[in-house]
Amino acid sequence: MTTLLETRQDSLTSLGDGNTPPMALLRMGIPPMANKWDLFALQGLMFNAKQATLGTAIAGSTANAAGIVTTAPSFRFSVPTGTTVFPRHLNISFATAAGTDNEIALAYTDTATYTSGGTAVTPLNLRTDAPAATKVTNCYVAAGSAIVEGALTNVRAIYQDIIPLAFAFATSYHLMYNVDKWFEQLYPIVGPASVLLWVSAATTASTIYFSMDWAEVPTKSAITAV
Repeated sequence: MTTLLETRQDSLTSLGDGNTPPMALLRMGIPPMANKWDLFALQGLMFNAKQATLGTAIAGSTANAAGIVTTAPSFRFSVPTGTTVFPRHLNISFATAAGTDNEIALAYTDTATYTSGGTAVTPLNLRTDAPAATKVTNCYVAAGSAIVEGALTNVRAIYQDIIPLAFAFATSYHLMYNVDKWFEQLYPIVGPASVLLWVSAATTASTIYFSMDWAEVPTKSAITAV
């Protein structure tokens, strides 16, 4: 008689110094030939957010000739205590960029700073069976009303770009200035924290389509105390 064993991989491996971790196996018992992002997705730890409606562009941040207004992001969410977020992918496509100085920045802080405004969006698990809901809170896009953020503390910028010209809809510049940024390294955004995206113009506010992917991991499974 043959006995079949089910291999369970219910949590991230967390071992102290001097211990040898067991080989990670997929539920089928197969050693995974995958990178960390594949495993995060298979474990139901990856999430996606976008503008509220596909095909409907959202306005960029408040126009300001002095540059980005840090208290008025285009998209934001808070990371609660006990959760660590790892950004994976950022995509931005401009519908219009009427301002002559369009600035893009993705950053995070070490406090939850949301105050008011914006339109709420619900990040979805990349797994279609949605084994877990997102842990992030106050996830908003700047649609309907501007997002108002409190004073930011200890800002870490992980992506910045600038488009030094204006262009209208349906021009060749869309291909040149389509942001498709992948983050291979792990940026440990340990809650409480805020993740913020700005797409700002020096004159007329731009309009954009966007999406962002990230992993959410229990901090106790991801971070080693120092």
